[in-house]
Amino acid sequence: MQSVQPKNGYGMTVAACLWLGLFPLLQGGTYASITRDKWTIMLALSAFTLVCFAADGILLRVRNRENMLSVPRYLPLTLAGALLLWTVLSCLCSLNGPGVWWLGESARREGLSTQLCYFLLFACFFFARVRLKPVLLSAAAGVTVFFVVVLLQRTGNNPLGLYPAGRSFATNYEFQGTIGNIDMCVGYLVLLCGLFLYGLVDFFSGRRSARDEASSSPDHPDHPGRPGLLRNILFPAVLLTGLVLSVFLIMTMDVQFGIISAAVLLVCTFLRFLPKKLRLPVLILLLVCVLLVVWFWPDNAMHGGIWELHEILHERVRLSFGSNRLAVWKYSLGLAGESLLLGGGSGTFAARFNQYLADHDLVIPREQDGKPLPDYFDNPHNEYISRLTDHGLPAMLLFMALILLSVFRRREGWFPLLSPCSAAVLGYAVQAFFSFSVCIVAPMFWVLLGLSFREA
Repeated sequence: MQSVQPKNGYGMTVAACLWLGLFPLLQGGTYASITRDKWTIMLALSAFTLVCFAADGILLRVRNRENMLSVPRYLPLTLAGALLLWTVLSCLCSLNGPGVWWLGESARREGLSTQLCYFLLFACFFFARVRLKPVLLSAAAGVTVFFVVVLLQRTGNNPLGLYPAGRSFATNYEFQGTIGNIDMCVGYLVLLCGLFLYGLVDFFSGRRSARDEASSSPDHPDHPGRPGLLRNILFPAVLLTGLVLSVFLIMTMDVQFGIISAAVLLVCTFLRFLPKKLRLPVLILLLVCVLLVVWFWPDNAMHGGIWELHEILHERVRLSFGSNRLAVWKYSLGLAGESLLLGGGSGTFAARFNQYLADHDLVIPREQDGKPLPDYFDNPHNEYISRLTDHGLPAMLLFMALILLSVFRRREGWFPLLSPCSAAVLGYAVQAFFSFSVCIVAPMFWVLLGLSFREA
């Protein structure tokens, strides 16, 4: 499998391994303060990444007389720079002072300081020279430990003491692993699904190409029986194990948007191995089949995402659908219309949104068919709408353009030829329609987004 600019990027390779392998496991020993603890860990690891980046740059310059900043593709850097400038501008023009937008007014700490950290990670890894194989192995090791913690919790134990006194998996199943909220867990696992799945695709594609070109001589390194054969078995086995564990956790956490994201990755992989002329017809056929299933879904099912889509297609929409996501999306778009160009500034959504509801006599449903629903929101539960409300329409469009550029950086016609990091970006981008940015998972996304532009 090809790696990401493997030449001499030792420091940044270590940093990438820490972000994908160790960061998901680090916490302060309790779910009660996990967001604050992850934020502190993120700052420390970001500082370490900057040191690694500087050290790699110096070593490359001294040893090879190379300029680490010699990157031929400037469009993604231009988009990211424009997004950064617009984010800062929206904060400076906010009606709220820096006491609000610097850290953010909610406990999620998505203020400008955190946004700057994300952009720093993107820039460092955009220019970095990272060997991808150790990163994949570290991520596989990390998800294995994560899986063990979740499994112990589900069997009634409290490893690491994460559940506060009197709490457990039985009473708070929505908190699991070393990440906490299962929505955030699924965001992390979806990233890994893309990494592992396309790590396997690249590995076997590379092995097939190598076999086609290999000599039949017993002295050739690709000949069966050479010492490298064991490594060639263990590496894909580790990736497959990581993929299986990630998919299993997504399915058993029962977060529907995680299943949707994994399905999108699976469909992209399936289409990739079809003849080019069949890809579009097969995709259209799959979409038609999905629509038919949703259209004819039983009216008396009365729960689940497919039933809600069925109701929407039959023009029986309720604001409570999606655990009130339709309500908060609709009202958030109304709020965004009041400051469409610059938004309200980083981390200012909660007070502005609830004031908007009060000013317009709007109410978020508290139940659906007798089932209680959350009726207080400190973010729109949609990362794109969140960009719109906090930083304005240009910021949302720049963010979407950056993701699309990553996903379609390599393509055959209209079809994206995903690599491990760009596949992770795609998985995250799908789940972002239903979830939100938070320092528990978002730093890993920005690391992979930067790396996706360096993949061979």
